[in-house]
Amino acid sequence: MSTSRSDTTGQDLSGRRDAARALLQQPIVTATADRETFDLVRRHAAPLKSMFAERLGYRLVVESTFARLLKAPLDSAAPHRGVRHPDGTEFGATTYTCLALACAALLEPRAGRRVSVPGLLAQVRADAREHGIEFAGDVSIERGFAAALRLLEDWGVVTESDPGPDEDVAGGARLDVNRDLLPHLLATAVHETADSAAVLARAEQAPAARRLYRRLVEDPFVARDEMDEEMADVLARDRHELSRRLEDDFGLVLEVRAEGALAYDPAGMLTDDAFPGPGTAKQACLLLVSELTERFGHDAGTTLHIDGRTLDAVLAELVAARSRTWKGTYVRDLALLRRDVVALLTRLGLARPHENGLVLTAPAARYRPVPAESHPR
Repeated sequence: MSTSRSDTTGQDLSGRRDAARALLQQPIVTATADRETFDLVRRHAAPLKSMFAERLGYRLVVESTFARLLKAPLDSAAPHRGVRHPDGTEFGATTYTCLALACAALLEPRAGRRVSVPGLLAQVRADAREHGIEFAGDVSIERGFAAALRLLEDWGVVTESDPGPDEDVAGGARLDVNRDLLPHLLATAVHETADSAAVLARAEQAPAARRLYRRLVEDPFVARDEMDEEMADVLARDRHELSRRLEDDFGLVLEVRAEGALAYDPAGMLTDDAFPGPGTAKQACLLLVSELTERFGHDAGTTLHIDGRTLDAVLAELVAARSRTWKGTYVRDLALLRRDVVALLTRLGLARPHENGLVLTAPAARYRPVPAESHPR
């Protein structure tokens, strides 16, 4: 039985799309951690490199053991996305510093492809002292170092292993280092730019069509008031072409309304932060948005300003009703719950901080409760 050209073309398009979606969610793919996805990316490497470069200005590096999608920064209006710990909290300055120092130590040519964990920690401490970096005690640096190692292991940069037969057991656990991947962790080499502001400025100078496509691919929603005139013109003029490209490239569906543009995944899989979802913070976000939109009549196409006093009062009501099932730290600390809820809603594009409260954006109206229909018996 022969396979028609159209069947083959359809399979190629589907495979390339699956690989592109995987890279958006997981910009570092290693053969060791995910062989199936890595092989898929390698199979479609040429068209993927072309698509990412042309549409988004991203660079895809594919080597024998890894694939790395090097993204460009989004514009200043895009939601902030920091690296997060397993519990959802963002990395702080100490952990980022430990991550940078650990990577620098591993890049040192004398480090080799195998290092000891205690030895790497000692090097991080020594480099910090040399550059005048101060930490808030030994516990602080050890926690930051441990979190940095977990992230590097998740990325496939290091793999922990037991000491070999010729190595001293007392020397502690060893790390196998993927030295080929290490130089590709940063999208822009430090020596190639004056400072971070220059990198962001360069990204914002990209053509309007590319900036809009980046936002649609990376964010759940782009509000009209976040688009400059050129981006708005591209959306109006090339809407149908954008829709086709988003579907072909990533399986996303473009929805354009008066309040802005949304590129969503019908499968609900292409996200780095599933919502609604489990956990106290996400439950509180959903209930808060539902309560506020119901109580104050938030409609699609509009924003809704909530002052700080009202925000605290509604959160307090939610906590009181669910104190037995919600996370104890949030029940005891309303300020902490508020901080994390506002941060999550901002990251999801459902709200943005405003003075002492927040502003619910137009997409939040999607979570307004809908009265159940009553059917005559």
